[in-house]
Amino acid sequence: MKKYGKSYIHGNFIGTTYKEYEIFLKFSIVGASGILVNMGCLYILTEFFKIFYLFSSAIAIELSIISNFILNDIWTFKNERNGNFFVRMGKFNLSRIFASVINVFILLTLTIIGTNYLLANLIGIFVATLFTYVTSVLWVWKR
Repeated sequence: MKKYGKSYIHGNFIGTTYKEYEIFLKFSIVGASGILVNMGCLYILTEFFKIFYLFSSAIAIELSIISNFILNDIWTFKNERNGNFFVRMGKFNLSRIFASVINVFILLTLTIIGTNYLLANLIGIFVATLFTYVTSVLWVWKR
């Protein structure tokens, strides 16, 4: 009976929950920085280098994926790094491709049924973020 006391609950429920919130918060901060990288690269490549915006977008997306991976690897999941760096990066990139498909699918589906495209995109981003967090925890960094 003692193992279910206050210290058990604190050590196995509250502590674990706090750690998961901390990791998700870091993951979200890194994701927000990725938006800045994406938007900045898109603007610079399109406006200054005169690259067609769809090509600029593809480059900007990949650069934001790489920056997000590096920041997550050295900060968010610094204690979870196992295996080869490039294998983790490949898994991270692949999960982001699937997340993009999820995001676009939700955006398209919701706009077809009459949802405002901005709200539909926000919902798609939220669902894709949950997907990328789960794949990061369970597959890329295997917690």
